[in-house]
Amino acid sequence: MTARDEEGRDEETGAERDTEETAETREAPELIAETAATEERSTGSAPPPPPPPPPPPPARKRLLRSKDDRVLAGVAGGLGEYLSIDPVIIRIAAVVSVFFGGLGVIAYLLAAVFVPADDGTGRPAPGSRGQTALRILAVGALVLIGITGFGILVVAAAFATGLGYGLAVVGAVALLGVALIAASFGSGARWLIVPALALTIGVGVATAADLDLEGGIGSEEHRPAAAAAIPDDGYELGVGRLAVDLRDLDWSGGRVVHLTTRLGIGETVVAVPADICVEADAHAGAGALQVAGQESDGPDADLSVAGGSEATPRLVLDGRVNMGVLRVINDDTVDIAEHGPSWDWGNAADLRAANARACAA
Repeated sequence: MTARDEEGRDEETGAERDTEETAETREAPELIAETAATEERSTGSAPPPPPPPPPPPPARKRLLRSKDDRVLAGVAGGLGEYLSIDPVIIRIAAVVSVFFGGLGVIAYLLAAVFVPADDGTGRPAPGSRGQTALRILAVGALVLIGITGFGILVVAAAFATGLGYGLAVVGAVALLGVALIAASFGSGARWLIVPALALTIGVGVATAADLDLEGGIGSEEHRPAAAAAIPDDGYELGVGRLAVDLRDLDWSGGRVVHLTTRLGIGETVVAVPADICVEADAHAGAGALQVAGQESDGPDADLSVAGGSEATPRLVLDGRVNMGVLRVINDDTVDIAEHGPSWDWGNAADLRAANARACAA
């Protein structure tokens, strides 16, 4: 072999060695990356997944009149949904507000006129704002009818209780309660709460005022000619005007006359001569007391006049009125047959002075 052949073989060997080195150089980064990935998998240190996107902002609530939950105009239903409370609570509050100035009714009417209705998707229905006089009148008429009906139920329940039928009214309330419980398992009849509330208020008012209407209804005037003609249990009337004129009695000989009067609703008038001492224990559940020139009024009004007096002749009066006025007039000339807002039943100062003189004797 010649020297040239040996040189050619050396050159080929060097080229192969360069090729191998180049391949090894190109494969080294891939091996390093694969080795790093293997180590990461074995150690569990893979990078965390990206965070989820933030939730969209909640839709802004809007006050709308309810399309489905409505009795009149859907105001209570819409307000209940807006505030996340039962609409029945709002309806009861609106009814009760009638007894405290009626602001709830006014607010209901304004909302019925200016708050748009729901189109069923949570958006205002086109042209739903009550801007016409017809809608205002219609809603106002419905509310007025509802308030009137509620008031009639309250008064009817109070009268029935005063006439001695309170248990029957309580039974009606209990039946309404049973009906509400039964309805709760079906489609519901929450409107029954309104008449039940009205009946309950009526019974409560009659009970609180100790209303007694069992004496009949009308106008009665009694003029006993002698003390013995006065009933032992006195005079009683349920509703109306009760007048007792004692000025025809014989008051001579230091006579002491006891008189009891009971009135449910209305006016009681008792008249005695000016020189008779009036000793009175009077009470009004709600109303006014005017006894011999002394006065007291308001709820649970009480008035005691000349208590413990020993003067004679003397009238000892036990007077009660549940709702109304009780008047005792110690005057010789006042005509108690007359009555009304303009009736002149005497000067209070003169009546007080006359009774002071009579009770000091």
